[in-house]
Amino acid sequence: MTGSGGQGWLTTLADLAIILFMVTATDLSNAGPPANDPPHMETGAEAAATIATAEPVAIFRPGGAVSLDTWLADQAADGRQRLTILVRHSGKSMEPAMAEGLKLMRQAEQAGQSPRLIVEEGEHPDVTAVLAYDSDPRTVARNLRSPDQETRPEENR
Repeated sequence: MTGSGGQGWLTTLADLAIILFMVTATDLSNAGPPANDPPHMETGAEAAATIATAEPVAIFRPGGAVSLDTWLADQAADGRQRLTILVRHSGKSMEPAMAEGLKLMRQAEQAGQSPRLIVEEGEHPDVTAVLAYDSDPRTVARNLRSPDQETRPEENR
């Protein structure tokens, strides 16, 4: 483990870092939801992570010459893409913006999509539909190894 030149401590440190990474990855893959939080409630960083979006691949704004279902049909089909309907409203314009967002949700569902809806307050009312390579953040951290890939060394003997 020690080499000539007095740099053996670098190898030892690298070995320890790899071991720490493997132990952490194993623990994360086996961890469930926190015991002290109810499963339906998200708080703090978890809530922020669930609404994180990737860079849009395509953006639709209602009121143009093309309807949402036509726009969706024109987009390349890719199961990794997620349709997000983003509704921004200033406090006074919440109801019309929400009505427009829900209308887009119904149209997307009729077109065979499973959209998510994000509503947030902003300076100007705006409703958009966005296709992006978003993934559900709860599955990213928990699925380092899927159960069907998991094999135990003692079972292979």
